[in-house]
Amino acid sequence: MAGLAATDIPLNAWGVHESRVNVAYLRRDAEDEVKQALALLKPVLILGSSMAGKTRMAAELVQELFPDNQVFMPDPPDGLANIMNAGDMPRQHVVWLDDLERYLQDSKNLKTRWIDDLQKTENVVIATMRANLFEAFMPNSDQPRTQWEILQCFARVYLTDESSESHRLASLSGNTQLSKGILDYGLGTYLGGGFLAVERLDAGRSTSPVGRALVLATIDWQRSGIGEAIPETTARALVRTYIGNTKPQPTTEEIDAGLKWSTAKVVGGGLFSLLEPTPNGNLRPFDYLVDHVASSDKPVTLQVWQAAAEVDAPAELLTNAGVTAQLAGLDAIASMFFERGARLGDANAMVNYAISLERQDRIEEAKFWDTRAAEAGNPGGLTGFAVKLLREGQTEGAEKLLRQAANAGEGSAMTNLGHILIGRGETAEGINWHKRAAEAGSPLGMTNYGLQLELQGNSAAAEAWYRKAQSKGDGSGAALFQLAMLAEKQGKIDEVEPLLREAVKRRNPSAMGWLGSILAAKGQQEEAEYLFQGAADRGGAVGLAMVGRKLVGEGKYDEAEKLFKRAIAEQLPWAITDLGVLYANTGRIEAAKAQYALAVAAGDDDALHNLGELLIHEGRLNEAQALFRKAADLGSATGMYLLSESLFLGGKTGDIGEAANLLEEAAILGDLDAICESGRRAADQGDHNKAFQRLKQAADRGHAGAAECLTLLTSEISEK
Repeated sequence: MAGLAATDIPLNAWGVHESRVNVAYLRRDAEDEVKQALALLKPVLILGSSMAGKTRMAAELVQELFPDNQVFMPDPPDGLANIMNAGDMPRQHVVWLDDLERYLQDSKNLKTRWIDDLQKTENVVIATMRANLFEAFMPNSDQPRTQWEILQCFARVYLTDESSESHRLASLSGNTQLSKGILDYGLGTYLGGGFLAVERLDAGRSTSPVGRALVLATIDWQRSGIGEAIPETTARALVRTYIGNTKPQPTTEEIDAGLKWSTAKVVGGGLFSLLEPTPNGNLRPFDYLVDHVASSDKPVTLQVWQAAAEVDAPAELLTNAGVTAQLAGLDAIASMFFERGARLGDANAMVNYAISLERQDRIEEAKFWDTRAAEAGNPGGLTGFAVKLLREGQTEGAEKLLRQAANAGEGSAMTNLGHILIGRGETAEGINWHKRAAEAGSPLGMTNYGLQLELQGNSAAAEAWYRKAQSKGDGSGAALFQLAMLAEKQGKIDEVEPLLREAVKRRNPSAMGWLGSILAAKGQQEEAEYLFQGAADRGGAVGLAMVGRKLVGEGKYDEAEKLFKRAIAEQLPWAITDLGVLYANTGRIEAAKAQYALAVAAGDDDALHNLGELLIHEGRLNEAQALFRKAADLGSATGMYLLSESLFLGGKTGDIGEAANLLEEAAILGDLDAICESGRRAADQGDHNKAFQRLKQAADRGHAGAAECLTLLTSEISEK
């Protein structure tokens, strides 16, 4: 249609559905919003349900506002790409992109810069899209959706069947039957006959179950994201899924008859059929029926997913189906789509496959695909590879990649860059990157920006951002982790573990470390160690430190030291203490004392105890007591116990009473060494009842010394 003026193009050429009722165009409430955008030559995207009247309204407005402009209607999916790549860009045209999703399926066919260039050359760009398909392109769960950036170029106008508008249109129609139809179904649906398509599909339960099954299979195929039309052979193979297992397998003749029923143009006075055969032998469902079935929230059947995962398809469609499957909670199937797309060389698929592998704990494979995507210059790949470099402590290389990706608009890169900047003291710039990421729609960015607000004392605003990130899928689990932290601060303890478990499903390292600590305290050591290792593999500070402790127990000091240092780099105070313990155990006393001093400065109470004990071994009792007293004043039961022992050791008469009181307080607070020592002293003083009670309490909780003392006490009592 290029070359014709807008006023000379008939409605059917614009893509307007033929109306089953001959009626003059009725003005829509959304027109003013469209006119305002077009007056500024802004690209406009009109959104609404199938048969809402999107195309008709757009065509009417173009013919009214730009009657003499030539119209360029590129053939989907690659018509626009062919023109733009050839350098033959239209100027001062109307660029008509009806059903925009057809151009978006493959990112090579529509690019942000092309929309910008068309606008700069005074073209009027106007597009339409079904609203549910628009929502499917939104970024979610941190799965890259490159099409979303393109959609941000458009001023969006929603065309809906609002009650007030329906009443206005009904009053203007001048036809009683038409007025009732508008009020019952909406203007576009009634005129286009969409409600009749639904009635025919429902009637198919009895008139043609096989035909209805073919239609439902075709609808689910499109809903999966693998393509608009299903191969006829695939649709035939899926019939059994939709007629139920209680009925016999339909014969070839029955399927032929069902196909004839579903493709017959008998709906709306012969205007359309439920299924439309395409030139390449596929079947495409009537758009209105797709929206109708999707609105019921019925999931796409597993059989359709399995068939879609095996069909030959372009990499971009495989990626699209993978994201749809991911959002449906079908991680294994999503991974199949992503892997196929990645192996076909699609960089977006590589990024998504890397994310999928990460969630399966296949870290090295994930790094391989992130590297491949980064080499291709994909912003998501650059980000994924940079995150893995950060885990390995390669901050400089990671920052370079993140800046490249952030400048390309990648939200996750922005917020990871913010993390680096804040870590080295460039707080204002770091927070700004978090904010930019949040505003760009990154769930991780929303979480990190919320955390900064929480640190500033604005917990309400922080929680709002966490909740928003959660509603966007929270693919990293970071929002769930922060909500767990917030729940603990608010005393909502019952909410903490469920939130952490949800975050762990997303392989969040901080959540893995915290949940591991909770489970370890409950004695569930095997699961705890699994979580610690998973957290360590992802650079989580708690995981690194806990695996480091395990390595110390195995005598693997060099490996443990590396992990402790990585945890320290992640600002974990007690990892400094753990490194000090390692140094002390390997005879590096001065290095241990230096680490403990650093840990004390970082606020770790255990370091006070450990440094004090080293000082006692050096005969510096007064200095040690000062450290123990500081810990005791902070409420540390261990500090109280060690202070009491040091006072007993000092032997000053005036200190014995305080030492005894501190020992009892530490025992009441649950310090096992204090409980055991309290029991031992009670035995020495002849108070066997108290001694037995205290020693048994400590022994039951695993204190080996208490168990030995209890055995001796029991033997002594029995001999008497």
